[in-house]
Amino acid sequence: MSCADRIVWLRRDLRLHDHPALAAGGPDARVVVVREPAANGFQRALVDAALDEVRAHRTVEVFDGDPREVIPGLNPAKVWVSADFTPSGLARDRAVSDALGPGVMEAAGSAYAVDPGILRTGQGGHYKVFTPFYRAWCDYGADDPVGGLPGEDGLPVTRAWRDWCGFLRDRLDGYAENRDIPAIDGTSRISGWLAVGALHPRSLLATLAVADAPEDDKEAFARELVFREFYADFLHHRPETAHSDVNPRFAGFRWNESGSEFDLWARGRTGFPIVDAGMRQLAATGWMHNRVRMLVASFLTKDLHLPWQAGAEHFRRHLVDFDVASNQHSWQWCAGTGTDASPYFRVFNPMAQGKKFDPDARYITRWVPELRGVPAGDIHAIRNLPSEYPVPIVDHAEERRDALARYEEVR
Repeated sequence: MSCADRIVWLRRDLRLHDHPALAAGGPDARVVVVREPAANGFQRALVDAALDEVRAHRTVEVFDGDPREVIPGLNPAKVWVSADFTPSGLARDRAVSDALGPGVMEAAGSAYAVDPGILRTGQGGHYKVFTPFYRAWCDYGADDPVGGLPGEDGLPVTRAWRDWCGFLRDRLDGYAENRDIPAIDGTSRISGWLAVGALHPRSLLATLAVADAPEDDKEAFARELVFREFYADFLHHRPETAHSDVNPRFAGFRWNESGSEFDLWARGRTGFPIVDAGMRQLAATGWMHNRVRMLVASFLTKDLHLPWQAGAEHFRRHLVDFDVASNQHSWQWCAGTGTDASPYFRVFNPMAQGKKFDPDARYITRWVPELRGVPAGDIHAIRNLPSEYPVPIVDHAEERRDALARYEEVR
């Protein structure tokens, strides 16, 4: 088999290190990319940045079109890929494999430290709750990285890897507490790189284990990586939950019709400062602090009584780190319809949450400039605010009662 007959088809695995498919193909294999639509412009820019770094060190042929036609059209004798466990990815890969013929396309590795479908309960089923999944995941353990890491064995140090090392050096110590404070740079900010495959969780776990930081902080970060794998595993077993409720009781839940309230939420004009700050950060940057993501999701589903699918789709069209499993199931967690669902009676109070996690209103005033100069106490109490800032579009206490009544109907 000549090198021209061997292809490594890159998708959301845009890196040169810890890459089983590239290792399987060997240094002489053709490396190809078929441009597929990104979730949004923010993520497309990150895909292009990661691809540029790969192309700086390895020849990559880039094609436009439908991969179901492009890949078979190259007439390869062998194609290596990283396994894609998303519903759309599985359908695409089945179609390409069928067109190529038996045994031509082979998966080597995936985007996860432990592939979806591997971990099983004692009864042989899949895990439906995170905590037992986490225990099983820890017992199973992640493999070591494949090959060297950036900076080793001639592998280039990429922007994504520099971002990761910067987090380990500067922000891992204190992460367990600081990650909840949106006004400070307390999170890793590498979720976008994970989403496009510029980093692999196996590499992160290996370097995290030897990092000079408190064990509580390292464990807190590792749990976030495992949450990503839990949601991927759940979606693998129940692909319909990308769009439908995990809990079937919610099929008849009384959601409101989307209208002007959704538009005000999306534009950050609800009159609730912490909610508006988060939505404006998302629109401007393609990213939102994770604590604030929970607050804006709770507000949409439990204050405005709008379906989680509408919020999940808005996030898909904006998030640089959009990942179908994490996005859809995180929204269901907030709505109370999904895995490890937050108790139906947990309705986040946006005023109290803003005061708790942004006490000085530094995050709020960064993204809601109309409120700069207003005392933090007034911002959190929503009083004496300037006329250019909108009044609250709902009464939170009243909507909380309404939400609880609706949840009781399907309890």
